[in-house]
Amino acid sequence: MAQYAHPPDPSGMPLGPRQRALLAVLQEANAELSGQELHERLRQGSQRHGLATVYRNLRLLQRSGLVRCRKLPSGESVYAPLERDDHHLTCVGCGHSEPLPICPVGTGGLGLTKVLPQGFKPLFHTFEIHGLCRSCQQSEPLAHG
Repeated sequence: MAQYAHPPDPSGMPLGPRQRALLAVLQEANAELSGQELHERLRQGSQRHGLATVYRNLRLLQRSGLVRCRKLPSGESVYAPLERDDHHLTCVGCGHSEPLPICPVGTGGLGLTKVLPQGFKPLFHTFEIHGLCRSCQQSEPLAHG
């Protein structure tokens, strides 16, 4: 059974053992994970979490700025630690997501410092372009007009 480390909390917010375990699983993963996938990985480890507890703690980790969430075309949410700054091209036909090689927002990207209201504290961002992959374009041509 896996034993999860206690990752540091850059937000300064004290984390409970369940939040630390969730964050550790996300940091060990090589891809974004759904709440169901997190629940399953935690069940295989030394700590037991109910599915509702997983989602409740994911929301707390988001609010503390440690975890980001992205919605897939299927409506499912996937989660990743904030330090993994992945952004995607997502096909609305087949649902395939391809990570972008860079963060187009970045520090000062898109002129965010000019548009953010004063006093607003950004915790994380997502950037995603929705369209049709090459395969879906070839199999289902769209009528333009």
